[in-house]
Amino acid sequence: MKYLIIESNEQELDECLYDIADFFWNNGNQVFISNNYDNKFDYQCFVELCDWVVLLIYQDFSTITFFENEQEKFQKYFNLEESISKKMMLVFSLDGVYSNAIAFPYKIFHFDTLDQNELKRFFRWCRKLNLFYK
Repeated sequence: MKYLIIESNEQELDECLYDIADFFWNNGNQVFISNNYDNKFDYQCFVELCDWVVLLIYQDFSTITFFENEQEKFQKYFNLEESISKKMMLVFSLDGVYSNAIAFPYKIFHFDTLDQNELKRFFRWCRKLNLFYK
């Protein structure tokens, strides 16, 4: 699998971002990390080629609104038309991990707060269920 991880502007998440990238990489996946869309032409290809788009959001949000807004943002920014709606998205937020891999954007894991300890707990859960392994 190929994962594009979109960096956040929040410095608190830098360590979390690299822990997430390491998790996917160490499980046999290809990982690309954006730089806040600084060079959209390079990442346009990655978005189209990647199986998953991974976002780190350091705020609370409405799941439905968030997925709709982010899909519109990706479509407009990368000129992807409707193809982004077919992309699997994984969103790490303050209160958990969300995905549109299930029929509806769904919270797949709960955090008390987004930090390295909670990420380790999420990664252990993924290993038990054999999720995100190549």
